[in-house]
Amino acid sequence: MKPLIGILFAFCTSGCFAADAYKWVDDKGITNYGEKPPASGSAKPVNTNPGAIIEGGSQYGQKPAYEEGRPAPLPPGAPPVGRPAPGPAAARGMDFDVFIRLQAGMTEGELLLRAGPPDYQGAENAYYDVVNYYYFPTIANPYTTVVKVRSGRIANLERIKKL
Repeated sequence: MKPLIGILFAFCTSGCFAADAYKWVDDKGITNYGEKPPASGSAKPVNTNPGAIIEGGSQYGQKPAYEEGRPAPLPPGAPPVGRPAPGPAAARGMDFDVFIRLQAGMTEGELLLRAGPPDYQGAENAYYDVVNYYYFPTIANPYTTVVKVRSGRIANLERIKKL
């Protein structure tokens, strides 16, 4: 009975690997993909076998910086040589077209994806997990935008004209 189950399992899973994929453009100019080509015969087969090598993000497989032509890292506590001291970061602000696409209930990740990192981040209440993101005004955009995030969701949006 066990060999029969093994043969049946191998037979059922082999069909998954034999499926072909086709690509074609329809009358409206939309590119379509499917397992069966259309009747017009204008479909091209698509290679679905992975041919590239997938590299992991492991630090152990990478060469040290000095072997790749980059300067070797400085030891801890050593003063930087030939590097200028970093100055304060310039305010980036938030464009109006980004602001109007934000709404209450969006996730914090979606906010950061659309608007980028804030110019300043302040915690209003750590117990209730409330964080305020500040986007400061610039010459081209004279509005300060404050986004209040509560428990990972946008709770309030405020845009104030101050320069």
